[in-house]
Amino acid sequence: MRADVFEALAAQDRPASAYDIAEAVGNRRGKRVAANSVYRILDLFVRTNLANRVESANAYLANTHPGCRHDCIFLICDDCGQATHIDDDALTGALRRAGEAAGFTDVRPVVELRGICQECSA
Repeated sequence: MRADVFEALAAQDRPASAYDIAEAVGNRRGKRVAANSVYRILDLFVRTNLANRVESANAYLANTHPGCRHDCIFLICDDCGQATHIDDDALTGALRRAGEAAGFTDVRPVVELRGICQECSA
């Protein structure tokens, strides 16, 4: 099941919800797949850095560089839904330090910028 979920996630060209993935896996298997099961697997993928969660959309992307441990920054197109991932350790490091200075521990910056992508604005 994990392999099927990852394959369905990796085949997506934009962030996908657990329901999207459940439907894709269900179609492939020829039987209904519960979204709850997919959520558990996607959460495992996020914990092990195999997937990233786009918080504002409650959607997931396969991590294109699972060996790296960066705080992800996503640029999300309001027209087509495409998400572009960038790393800026200076920015996320500053956010992490600000949280820690305010007394927070285990700070995990979540940075998402919404706008119109280059293709949609052309």
